[in-house]
Amino acid sequence: MGRWTLGPALVLTASISVSVSVSITGVPAEAAARPDPVAALKRKLNGHGGVRETAVFRSVLGPKKVRLTGRAKTVFEFGGGGIVASDLRFSSSLGDSRSIAFLYRVYNWEPEHPDYLPAGKSWIVSKKKKKNDLFISCGQIRLSDPAVLRHVLATTTAKHPAGVYDGTRTTLYEGSTTIGALYKLDPSVWVDNVNKPIGQHASYRKLPVKWRLWLGSDQLVRRCQTRYDEPDSPWSVEDRHVVITDERYSGWHDPIDVKPPPAELVATRDELVFSDDD
Repeated sequence: MGRWTLGPALVLTASISVSVSVSITGVPAEAAARPDPVAALKRKLNGHGGVRETAVFRSVLGPKKVRLTGRAKTVFEFGGGGIVASDLRFSSSLGDSRSIAFLYRVYNWEPEHPDYLPAGKSWIVSKKKKKNDLFISCGQIRLSDPAVLRHVLATTTAKHPAGVYDGTRTTLYEGSTTIGALYKLDPSVWVDNVNKPIGQHASYRKLPVKWRLWLGSDQLVRRCQTRYDEPDSPWSVEDRHVVITDERYSGWHDPIDVKPPPAELVATRDELVFSDDD
């Protein structure tokens, strides 16, 4: 999965001074009725099924304002409290790619059939000894991590009814967090696409990550937008690198089963033949 690559969290509206009624079980009635997106996400990750994601990524780089756009469609399969498989299709001006990942295997599609691939095969499988880190991200926000989602919604500054997505009316939450706060919860957060916000890049911790989440009536995310704006480099703070992500999610309640490509189309690393010029 690329770093492009793809939930809900606690609803944070809490009254400061309220009278609380208690249910028969001893749990405050208001607390029992309060929507809990983190719990909704955990139930999905622990069950079977998954979610489908469509995403648009827009980047503006450097003083010349170079604009890049990428699009992706990904299917995620859940199980055992996490993501067990994903099927990512990505397209941009640089071409198309596809990757199907499982916990210990990744299949990469080679659209132009390079010379090192055996005849009739268009996929290469890589087997891993270390488990793959499969996740859903929206920009710098790892939406499939309950702790990250809890933190993000704890930074909500506005909330109001919104449109219908995936057949359900949604509530829009908006807010802003920082690279440093996200890094504490998710050490895979990078800046400049290659560096962590530590050492000479420690100043990046203060950079804001603006976000918007649309939660359905079932408390699952139906849409996410993020905007992340960083200096183009630590030595050129006037030039900016802006990344805007817009993702939509559907099929939370559908049975989803990610399959590997047909075996007859797959080559192992041992089958690849490279010439001296490669």
